[in-house]
Amino acid sequence: MSETSPVTVVLVAVGGYGHTYVNALLDQPQPERARVVGVVDPFADGCKRIAEIRQRGIPIYADIEEFYARHQAELAVISSPIHLHCRLTCAALGYGSHVLCEKPVAGTIQEARQMQAASARSGRFAAIGYQWSFSPAVQALKRDLLAGRLGAPKRLRTLVLWPRNEAYYGRNNWAGGLQTAAGDWILDSPVNNATAHYLHNMFYVLGEEPTESAMPIRLTAELYRANPISNYDTGVVRAWTASGVEVLFYSTHTTALLRGPEFVYEFGNACVRYDAVSKQIVAELADGTRREYGSPDVDTPRKLWDCVAAVRGGPAVACDVTAATAQTLCMNGMQESATPIAGFPPELLSRPGADGARVTVVAGLDDILIGAYDAGRLPAELGVPWAVSGREVDLRGYDRFP
Repeated sequence: MSETSPVTVVLVAVGGYGHTYVNALLDQPQPERARVVGVVDPFADGCKRIAEIRQRGIPIYADIEEFYARHQAELAVISSPIHLHCRLTCAALGYGSHVLCEKPVAGTIQEARQMQAASARSGRFAAIGYQWSFSPAVQALKRDLLAGRLGAPKRLRTLVLWPRNEAYYGRNNWAGGLQTAAGDWILDSPVNNATAHYLHNMFYVLGEEPTESAMPIRLTAELYRANPISNYDTGVVRAWTASGVEVLFYSTHTTALLRGPEFVYEFGNACVRYDAVSKQIVAELADGTRREYGSPDVDTPRKLWDCVAAVRGGPAVACDVTAATAQTLCMNGMQESATPIAGFPPELLSRPGADGARVTVVAGLDDILIGAYDAGRLPAELGVPWAVSGREVDLRGYDRFP
């Protein structure tokens, strides 16, 4: 393939978030960069632009092996359900494609390790689509941290209160699920899906190299369930890295209040903040000066174009499977820490909203989580009556869930 020819791309799963990649590639202002040579999706008719895909003569297949039996692609972009990430990524790598797989890596650490090994064997990269990692704002923050401008990291805290309604949980047969009917681990939760970006970002900025993440070595979590699902809809955790940095994360889908993501990253010489109103990452240094890094939400498709460039010998991708595995390791540890998942007291639950859009709300939960976030504590440590503390989990050498 010529170094100047368009990178050939197969899109695997074009509904849901996959539609973002469909739009980016079909509407790209520089069509010489990349060309879609196939779509893999057993439910492709659910894509809003499927008619246009067909008009362009792009072949559509129900299974990834069917595509590779007839075609090749330099880059596979995978937006499938979580429990299919490992199988599809390893298949694409095995057929010689580089991969951009949507977040999170997978349901389990053993699947993440399998994906790492497949990438190493193939000599192809496997990027994970945590778009904040690819953003100039986060990259600039990480450069300053690595250069020592902010001082040694001490404590990182993140809060995300994102209510989700019954339509969210009813949109497919795996939302909020622990396992598929076949027994494959999904572990869908706010921590492993909607807000996974923000847990990952804390470990990512702490990584000792530009494309690395720090790994959690131990943690304690609290997990709670209000919705009629098999996994949890509220999760909080305190994790520690090998260098002694404290990482705190507060995430829920069961509050009336929409707030976040927001974070406070504390360093020896600076405090770095972000909130969802200003959408700006700002460092306040001990000498009174400020560093403004910009918004991490600018140019979301950048992860795609960075991967396209990497196929042609450009810079290494900012976030690969190895870097993204920190979130998977932490998430698996949380499930181990807080088993069984605790239920909220029934008298605290309400379900306001119209039919199909009802949100399960836990009375007072928003105030409790905000207070815990501000204090750097977990709810059980604050004496919340219904709170149940999990056990401490040692993640050193942890290689299999459960």
